Amino acid sequence: MFTLQYAKNPIWNSDDGQHILLTVKWEEFNEEMPFSATSYDPEPWGVDLYNRAVAGEFGEISPYVAPIQPVINFEPTPTNAE
Repeated sequence: MFTLQYAKNPIWNSDDGQHILLTVKWEEFNEEMPFSATSYDPEPWGVDLYNRAVAGEFGEISPYVAPIQPVINFEPTPTNAE
């Protein structure tokens, strides 16, 4: 288990309200890193982070923003048109 120094910037990471993306800093690592907390994480500390985020301990949770789907163009592109 890791020792949490802090967590910040919570963002809903799914449209069903089951994932919260956090920026976390563990004492055992030199840098901040992303962590996706869920209510059903197999590790108790993952569930704890989720519950603490929902309770507002790490700030207001920013709304979920769905990813933009890429537009795929199936039109052929001429290569050496003469």
